[in-house]
Amino acid sequence: MTNNKIIEVNHLKVSFGERKVLKDVSFSVQKGDITVILGGSGSGKSTILKHLLGLYPVEKDVVSLLNQDIATLDEKDELDFYLKLGVFYQNGALLNSLTVSENVALPLEQHTNLPPSLIEEMVRTKLNLVNLEDAFYLYPSQLSGGMLKRAALARAIILDPPLLFCDEPGAGLDPVSLAGLDELILNLREQLGMTVVMVTHEVSSILRIADKILFVEDGIIAFDGTLSGAKEAELPSLKNFFTVGTGGKKI
Repeated sequence: MTNNKIIEVNHLKVSFGERKVLKDVSFSVQKGDITVILGGSGSGKSTILKHLLGLYPVEKDVVSLLNQDIATLDEKDELDFYLKLGVFYQNGALLNSLTVSENVALPLEQHTNLPPSLIEEMVRTKLNLVNLEDAFYLYPSQLSGGMLKRAALARAIILDPPLLFCDEPGAGLDPVSLAGLDELILNLREQLGMTVVMVTHEVSSILRIADKILFVEDGIIAFDGTLSGAKEAELPSLKNFFTVGTGGKKI
């Protein structure tokens, strides 16, 4: 039987000093799914994301991405491996001194030996995918908030990663721009076959794009299931999250 688990986390435990942030976290992510990690402030959701991205060390047999135990990677393999992961940061993290096209091209210039003509072609393709082809020569300061997010998304997918991690991608966007960004992520998932893991507080986004919900509370995964299951769950804190996020409207 084919293993469609693209991420597996087994008994991840994290403490900072005396404070236990993650007591015992286990979950898996299926290939092709959009999985949203939810939780209150300080619940540990960002800590989970940072461990998946290798920003904190993990023990052997705890975190597996793309069927690779990340604790067993040596220095060279680690660099090659993390190039397979796209990361879409909350603030976009674009360099203001570079044009949009130069920002998007950076990973290709740093990690490949492709000729400039091919790099330009690939950048134009990705900008077209995120509906930003007219911003090729613009600088980040010339972009709206929604355009900045799309430029950052183009850079995150320039190496065609099978896995895309998004950290509060819709933060600061108006409802129309947020809906447009969600639609883009859905389209990219379909066109590029990516698996997406997202940390977000935006309930409207969650209702539009999530296949699976991981709700973090008290250092554990208090809910692990489908979006429809999350909406019907009796867990008070999860129910309150959706109630408050929709202004009390029925979901």
